[in-house]
Amino acid sequence: MRATRLVAVLKAGLLSGLLGGCYSYHPAVAVPEPTSKISVVLTDNGRQEAARQVGPRTDRLEGAVVSSNDTEYVLAVSSVKPIGASWVRWSGETVSVRRDHIALLYQRRFSKSRTALFVVGATAAVVATVLKFNLFGIGNDEIDTVPGGGGPGDQ
Repeated sequence: MRATRLVAVLKAGLLSGLLGGCYSYHPAVAVPEPTSKISVVLTDNGRQEAARQVGPRTDRLEGAVVSSNDTEYVLAVSSVKPIGASWVRWSGETVSVRRDHIALLYQRRFSKSRTALFVVGATAAVVATVLKFNLFGIGNDEIDTVPGGGGPGDQ
């Protein structure tokens, strides 16, 4: 029974890793669709304008596209990167960013290679754990070969 639960937990962990996948940001080649995850690097004017909505010295915004038109993107912001500081988490507040205030635009994409690497690493960790702790009767068992439990030299 214990082994069945362990297998279920391991499968759930690997499945969540596969479903979550690994993502990376690449330069956007087209206008991102609504709900697409994007990251924008602001121009100097963009930083000045963004100071009113997200705070001073903002260098980069990440979030999901709520809407877009010819002049701006409206983002549900998930994080903000000030110049020379760490990322600050946001909880989806909407922010308007004019297109002429964007120096670089990146779109988040699923990375097959990173996900494959993650799955291989996670599988290796699971196999190593199973073998190390002799789970399911698989692993490196030391068996006494002398009757009575004593080993060579135990006389």
